[in-house]
Amino acid sequence: MTDKWGRRLFTTGAGVLILLGLVHSLSLFEKMVPVDETERQLLGLMASYKLNLMGSMRSMDDLLRGFSISFMLTAFVMGAIDLVLCRERAGLLKRLALVNMIWLGATIAVSLRYFFAAPTSFLIVAFLIFGLAWLKLPQSVS
Repeated sequence: MTDKWGRRLFTTGAGVLILLGLVHSLSLFEKMVPVDETERQLLGLMASYKLNLMGSMRSMDDLLRGFSISFMLTAFVMGAIDLVLCRERAGLLKRLALVNMIWLGATIAVSLRYFFAAPTSFLIVAFLIFGLAWLKLPQSVS
């Protein structure tokens, strides 16, 4: 059994994760523009009202930005790990594709509940590509 298509799919999945991180990073450079007075007040409070979180004063804006950066970094790191290892033996790639599917599946569940269509779509596409890679890659030979 050839692993050529499995490797191609695996590498494509890694590229989709890097692309997800890049697209998501664009949100860090855009300032949210309120559409009305209520949204202006909400954004103002999210930025200025500080919560005492175990001795650290943080705003909701700080928390959302931190979680957003964490999401972006996770996509970058997993994509980078996949790209670094994409030339390894097929059995390792098959296991790594499964690991990618597990964390992407968990992230999709969170995304379906808390996010919107764009990140959810990227996550689902990456999940499906790694799933196909897992199917196409041969089992490791012992």
